[in-house]
Amino acid sequence: MKSPEATPGNGAESAGGSSAGSSAPSSAGRPLDADGDGLPDGEWVASQRKDANAMGVGLQFGLVVGVFAFAGLKADEHFGTSPWLLLASVALAFVGSTISLLKRFA
Repeated sequence: MKSPEATPGNGAESAGGSSAGSSAPSSAGRPLDADGDGLPDGEWVASQRKDANAMGVGLQFGLVVGVFAFAGLKADEHFGTSPWLLLASVALAFVGSTISLLKRFA
């Protein structure tokens, strides 16, 4: 008895993904390899780069504000100026990150 050939959607795929003879997986119902060359299409790649860039900007923004907040907190503890250096450092980080963001996307 012959085993059924694995094709997308018939349930014969292995648990790890698609078989060697099937096309690449899809994202939101759109094929990643419409032309059959084994590589994701350019539009999909551009979309992924744009998303990754946005995630990187968000991470950078959050980390800068967090580092400045920590530095302001420690400076307040050292100088006894609580909460003024913390507030000033967070405001500085927020303004600087916003300017960086506007320069990057303007």
